[in-house]
Amino acid sequence: MKGFMNNKLMIVFSLFVLIAFSSCHYRHNTNISIHEQRDSYEFYASYNENKTPKVQRYLDERLGSSEFYKSELDNYDRTEVMNDDTKFYIQSEPGRLKIKLDKRENTEASYKRVKHICDGLKDVLK
Repeated sequence: MKGFMNNKLMIVFSLFVLIAFSSCHYRHNTNISIHEQRDSYEFYASYNENKTPKVQRYLDERLGSSEFYKSELDNYDRTEVMNDDTKFYIQSEPGRLKIKLDKRENTEASYKRVKHICDGLKDVLK
């Protein structure tokens, strides 16, 4: 009977460790969602924080700004207006990014530019 209880305890402990490990691993998954409606386009990504510098470099290159982020720890929350008058909202922090574009305030070319940048982010986050 004592051996049976030890085995049962060992199984419960093993399951606990497995669940704990799985939940830790889950937090490092990359999740991307895109919501597109007639008047708006929204890109959201959550990812492992160690990918933040790579995401920031990509955005700096694509948005034409070497000063977009000051450091890896920066939180960014504002509306950007590009040289071609593309206007969008960006919110980011290590491991999270949201980009929202109002199609009514932008040209078709601006919408396609932002959508192309977001498509590229999918590759950066792989």
